[in-house]
Amino acid sequence: MRVYCVKELSLDEYFSSYLPKLTEDESYLIYLIARDREVKEKMGIKIDKILFRIKSKEPLKAVEILKAIRDGVEFEVKGIKLRREWIKIMHVLNPINVSKASKLTALKFFEQCEKKPDIEKVFHSALAKSIDFKIFMIDIDSKSREIIEGLNGIKARLVMTTKRGFHIHVWKEDLQNPSILFKLKGVEVKTRDAIEYVPSIDQGGFVPKAYLIDTVDEIVNLM
Repeated sequence: MRVYCVKELSLDEYFSSYLPKLTEDESYLIYLIARDREVKEKMGIKIDKILFRIKSKEPLKAVEILKAIRDGVEFEVKGIKLRREWIKIMHVLNPINVSKASKLTALKFFEQCEKKPDIEKVFHSALAKSIDFKIFMIDIDSKSREIIEGLNGIKARLVMTTKRGFHIHVWKEDLQNPSILFKLKGVEVKTRDAIEYVPSIDQGGFVPKAYLIDTVDEIVNLM
């Protein structure tokens, strides 16, 4: 039986060494977000909401700011006071092209200026439409060996452990035919708007870990 050794990345290594190098026009977009499936399952209420966002080329500083906000501020969604464990710190997996977003914002604001639109909301909407798509995320909501084995042949670079399963990163440049991802069974493939956990910090009762991998077979070591 072949034994694989996966390399765990620190928070600094994840942002500085693994993720795509930012161009002059690009930035990270990091969220403080209310998100907890168990709340919906137990209370029947969906609390998903972005509470705070930071656009930055310095993600470690942004994460520290959001951690301080999470620890020091009380939030409510739909009249429900949020518990700390329901609040996650996540980031848009792919880089945001701020230059493109700024141009879209100016154009949209000019088109709607008579309606006096909220420029901040227009800009936030433009950010979501200005993602430089470089990485697919395969979301596996279980630790099924059968599902993992079904990914054989997929070139992956990183796996993120989650509370229930795994997020697997597949870079566009490693794929000759991206359509093969959408034929996989038992997974959800997320594209340009994928949102990922910030690793190596508490995320409501669990700490996601980021591991470099060369093949999906290595994931079995984490099960």
